[in-house]
Amino acid sequence: MDGNETVIYARRKRYCGSLINWFYLMIAVILHEPIFFSMWNFSQSYFPYNDNSQYICLRSLIKGEELCRPSCRYGYFSLYGMQYCHAWLTCNSIQSIQRHGRIGGGLVKEVYLARWEDFDVAYSELTSPRYREDFQQGLKILQHFHGSKRIAQLIGFCDDILITEYYTLGESANFQNMVRASPEIDNISLRLQLCVDYVEILSDLHSSVYEVMYIMCDTNNLDKLLTQYLLSEDMHLVLNDVDSVAEVTFVGGEWRGIKCGKRELEGEFVAPEQKWTGTTEFNDTEMQTYDEKTDIWKVPDVCNFFLGSEHEATRLQFKLLDIHMACKSLNPRDRPTAMQLLLTYKQLLTQIKE
Repeated sequence: MDGNETVIYARRKRYCGSLINWFYLMIAVILHEPIFFSMWNFSQSYFPYNDNSQYICLRSLIKGEELCRPSCRYGYFSLYGMQYCHAWLTCNSIQSIQRHGRIGGGLVKEVYLARWEDFDVAYSELTSPRYREDFQQGLKILQHFHGSKRIAQLIGFCDDILITEYYTLGESANFQNMVRASPEIDNISLRLQLCVDYVEILSDLHSSVYEVMYIMCDTNNLDKLLTQYLLSEDMHLVLNDVDSVAEVTFVGGEWRGIKCGKRELEGEFVAPEQKWTGTTEFNDTEMQTYDEKTDIWKVPDVCNFFLGSEHEATRLQFKLLDIHMACKSLNPRDRPTAMQLLLTYKQLLTQIKE
């Protein structure tokens, strides 16, 4: 089949799919029979669509080529190499997924490399019923941020199983080892871009939608924080572990703060307002609440990790000294917002690229 025949075939398939969809719908409306609604739902998965023919592309550092996939509406996904969007996988489809070796995990879930059709995917499974609430919170966050290029893409879910996009380069904690092994990709623009990615993700989380903003809770040390972010094939950050993302809600004209767990938090990486300041033994009921500015406190440490310690990095760190010192203000209200950090980082990135 040549190129023209392929295009004609694809158009005919989309046209036939649309006719069948409307046929099932008309029967369902007339007869009010559940079986026809089931046929309708099946047709939505079997005849996938391409959302306005818009594609998302990246330059893969692994394959050395451009990879593209269609942009999808809510409830659908696509992987690089797919021509059409596919409805989120449900229990029937997930049962046929081939699960392979373990690639990560923690208290809430175990993560395995798996195979769906011709694509590698990440297969997450709940470790214990006691953590089901956290597991479901992670699913809720992935659904809420569907379409975000900086948050892991949801592929499907069923009970205590979650399927997401697989990122070949793995955790951002491996970044320094990765660039040492491949020095040809290492440059100061790439390193600063990861700082941009990080605060861009925070800005998305902190942006109030329906009077709710989100805070990273399970980030009490740098190593733990870095394991929650993955690297895409074009070397960008992707937030992956969202089980412990907490909600700050706007109630009665003010933001209602949160507390990350019921245990005492310690260490320089943790914001001052997250620490117990009483003279008596730690008591969670007397612990103050806090907000998104706890994430801002940690930004300089994360960015400095990506920048490294070479001469060019030292120059950038000096230029960022004022805003990074502001991030470490003891009063949370004196710290910049994620958006202010994003604008500063982007401006500096533009300067070094000129």
